[in-house]
Amino acid sequence: MAGGRGGDAAGRRAGDAPRALPRAPLARRPRWPHPSPARGPPLAVSGGRARRGRRRRREGRPLSLAVNERGLLERYLDELYAWNTRINLTRVPREQAWDRHVGEALELLATVPPAPGARLVDVGSGAGIPGLPIAVVRPDLEVILCDSDRGRTEFLAHVVDLIGLRGVGVAWVRAEDLGRTEGAREAFDAAVSRATAPPPALCELCLPLLRVGGTMAALVSDAPAASAACAHAATVCGGGTPAAPAPGVLAVVKERPTPERYPRRPGIPARRPLL
Repeated sequence: MAGGRGGDAAGRRAGDAPRALPRAPLARRPRWPHPSPARGPPLAVSGGRARRGRRRRREGRPLSLAVNERGLLERYLDELYAWNTRINLTRVPREQAWDRHVGEALELLATVPPAPGARLVDVGSGAGIPGLPIAVVRPDLEVILCDSDRGRTEFLAHVVDLIGLRGVGVAWVRAEDLGRTEGAREAFDAAVSRATAPPPALCELCLPLLRVGGTMAALVSDAPAASAACAHAATVCGGGTPAAPAPGVLAVVKERPTPERYPRRPGIPARRPLL
């Protein structure tokens, strides 16, 4: 998530003519500040559903998707690998893309499913994982794909328009800056990520964006180890005890407001993690 800077909010709605992304926290569909939703916890941990999903993939059976959802996701992957010849978006071979990109994103969704109408931010979205597949299969969600790299956010804005995801916005900004932006700080029900930083840094980047009661959910290689590594950072930033609801999913529920000093300046959470 290195690079990129925040600025004045600027944006456009789906259907407007494409234009260059500004140096702004929100490049498309600015809809902040959000009213506080009157609903229960946005994400319910459900490890069994994710385990069933992994068994389906190991046995070679397709994930359960509607025909139109599968078509949108295949078109997204085609566009991803077309752009990957020009900018570095993924190192995953094309033949592994469905399992590694789509499958893992949907496992995260199955493990910690957002409540209907939740507001979700994908921190360090990169090529759009896990946020973009989640947005395809959950069009009721309001999703922001956040990344600090201009090339990646240009790709994300392009593919969002291409496949017609009207509830999705793209933010070209560092997560540290977004977490201090009025209307974005403590405005989301869910924050997701795909191991874009060490677990303690992930907590410092994601938890300030969540309302109290919201949940951070991240794809990691070893969730039990990650949950132990970020226990202090989670507490400091307002979270509860980190959980590992699935072997590759780290989850932290926000229990109280994040202290004003967090997140620290860009780059500091990764260089000097809260241990």
